[in-house]
Amino acid sequence: GNLFGGSGLVQGIGTGNAASLRPTVMAAEAVCVGVRVRPFNERENSLGATVCIDMDGPTTSIRKVEEPDSVPTNFTFDASFWSHDGFENDDDGYSRPLPGSNYADQSIVFEAFGKRVLDNAWAGYHC
Repeated sequence: GNLFGGSGLVQGIGTGNAASLRPTVMAAEAVCVGVRVRPFNERENSLGATVCIDMDGPTTSIRKVEEPDSVPTNFTFDASFWSHDGFENDDDGYSRPLPGSNYADQSIVFEAFGKRVLDNAWAGYHC
């Protein structure tokens, strides 16, 4: 069986090798890696897919769906973003976190990675 329950549920997010430009000093920046779990798509819902991923801070745990009592495999990233549930879509189609949920919307991901990528690109570094 597939650890992901037959789906491409996890998306990788990375900033690549980059540097950050400060007023007078350039400092090297390490590669940063994050993952984001997305909601099931129509096909996965119709197949009755089961969530096999848990996230706690930067740690993402994956368990085998066919072995629910098995010990999960843990992976640690710079950031793990939960976007599977805990949201509602507004009239413009934007997914907003529900109060008290741990849903990571686009603004959270952008703050963690996007700004850094753009800052490095504007400073002339390839991301």
